[in-house]
Amino acid sequence: MASRDLPSEVESPGIARNVTKATLVRWSLGEFYDDAAVVVSELVTNAIRYGLSTGSASSALRLVLVRYERHLVCMVTDPADTAPRMQEPDWVAETGRGLHIIEAMSRAWGWTPLLGGGKAVWASFSIL
Repeated sequence: MASRDLPSEVESPGIARNVTKATLVRWSLGEFYDDAAVVVSELVTNAIRYGLSTGSASSALRLVLVRYERHLVCMVTDPADTAPRMQEPDWVAETGRGLHIIEAMSRAWGWTPLLGGGKAVWASFSIL
């Protein structure tokens, strides 16, 4: 497992991609980086956009990467209790496709409420 606190800033998706790359290389899973980087970027962006909308900008986000025997799980925690919901994207807008991208690029995705508040939104990849 690897984890990293992320600031509530626009630089966080880039930081998360760098952490993901270094971790996957260390775990000899570098071939999964391209897909994982896109998914991690979307998870972090959604956490900043929707998970911090509670007004608590001081609450840190956290990236967590977990390697199982046959799966890689990428998750991002945020302080909001609201469930992520997929919406019909406006094909002209520049936003609104994040969960669709995550669903298309990962094996599965979901979310889990955290004890004490907040949630973890995750996506898994098969690494067979």
